[in-house]
Amino acid sequence: MKISLTTRLVMIMVLSVFFSSLVSIFFVSSVTMNRVRLMNSRRDSNIASVVADTLTAAAEKGQLEQTLRTMSMRRNGQGMMEGRMGMMPPRDNGRNQVLPLRPLVVPEGDELIPLIVTDANGAILQGEYRVPGEGSARHSLTPEEYRQGEPFLSDGEVAGYVLAGNQAGQAEGFVDLYHMSSLFHSILLYPILSALCASLLGVVLLRRTLRPLKSLHRGVQTLQKGEYGFRVEIPRSKLGIEDDLTLLSRGFNDMAESLEASEVWKKQIISDTAHELRTPVSLIMGNLEMILDGVYKADRGRLESLYRETRSLADLVRNLQLLASEESGSRRSEVEDFSLSALVESAAADFRALALQKSIEVSLESDSDIFFEGDRQKTKQVIGNLMTNALRHTPESGRITLRCRRAKNNIYVDVEDSGLGIPEELREKIFNRFFKIDKSRSSEGSGLGLSISRIIIENQGGTIEALQGESGGALLRISFPCKKI
Repeated sequence: MKISLTTRLVMIMVLSVFFSSLVSIFFVSSVTMNRVRLMNSRRDSNIASVVADTLTAAAEKGQLEQTLRTMSMRRNGQGMMEGRMGMMPPRDNGRNQVLPLRPLVVPEGDELIPLIVTDANGAILQGEYRVPGEGSARHSLTPEEYRQGEPFLSDGEVAGYVLAGNQAGQAEGFVDLYHMSSLFHSILLYPILSALCASLLGVVLLRRTLRPLKSLHRGVQTLQKGEYGFRVEIPRSKLGIEDDLTLLSRGFNDMAESLEASEVWKKQIISDTAHELRTPVSLIMGNLEMILDGVYKADRGRLESLYRETRSLADLVRNLQLLASEESGSRRSEVEDFSLSALVESAAADFRALALQKSIEVSLESDSDIFFEGDRQKTKQVIGNLMTNALRHTPESGRITLRCRRAKNNIYVDVEDSGLGIPEELREKIFNRFFKIDKSRSSEGSGLGLSISRIIIENQGGTIEALQGESGGALLRISFPCKKI
């Protein structure tokens, strides 16, 4: 069973919202219920205090017994005696004032606050005390129970206590339970409704936000089929801020573009390699067939011709292997500090003998003591490729100049010939694989030497470029940053 990322995220979001809502409900309900109980306790204490003040004032006038007898009492449906005295006016500073008793009016039905009056020893004078949780009635209270109430005085001594509401043994009155239940339902309902609304809104926004992932999934499937031209739509933010999905989409398109270019290169390299191999292979096969058919004799001249073609074919294969190893980085590099000026002088001396065969002069212009940190053998190979290329394109009685110099923070190695030069629009293309300016003039080359040279130089942190020389010929320049002076 497969579950999409969108479904997983939606499930995680919904569960998180509902879990946080339940936690909020628990804490809010706990705090709210405690606050309600505290308010009820203060209400009961206030009622008891007001009634106690009234009884104290009546005792001072000798009307305590009369006041107790005239307190209007009634029973509710459960047989509990409840005083019809309710919320009294606030306690006055003058304790001699008799405060009138007013019935408690509760908005919900006619449920009243239970009220108990005891004497100084806890005997119940008015009202009824039922044990919480048991329902049995008692006619006296323990000191721990009646001392929770408010005392009233007679002749300067405590004559009794007044207990109201919870103090009178009723844990929660009907009205209190009704209000607390309604409050709890509200606390429970609103967070759940909010969680539902938040979940619905979150699902809509999440699906819209993750929509690019579906496009990326289609893109991956398309790339697996080898269709590298597919591009995903890059989501755009109205605020101009690129999020992770935008960067991911952009990265996917870059990857697809790279794969497409790699595929084009692969097809091109296969085509070019087949084209380059076709000529020597065809010549070798054609000559061998003629020899087998008796048309040609297998004399020395014919065998030498076949050997040259075979050697050209071997050189091409070797250069292809070298190019592949340099591009992949699998060819090992031996980094060392060496004298670049001495390496250039050695290359000039090595090619003078070959240049004399075409009456070409090789001159050297080099600063002394120029050191470079890199691969000596590969650098020598690059200079040899440039010199071979210059010899191939320099006419007889021409001139090749090899320079090595330091300027500012760079080291330059120039190979300049007196040939026809390189047109400006082709100076970058000559570093492409198998590229030849004039195939008739460069039939001896494979078109891979400059490609290999560029990769070797760039792998050592340098650059190579084609320019026009002072004499109008080609100038190939290698540039390295100075690492050691």
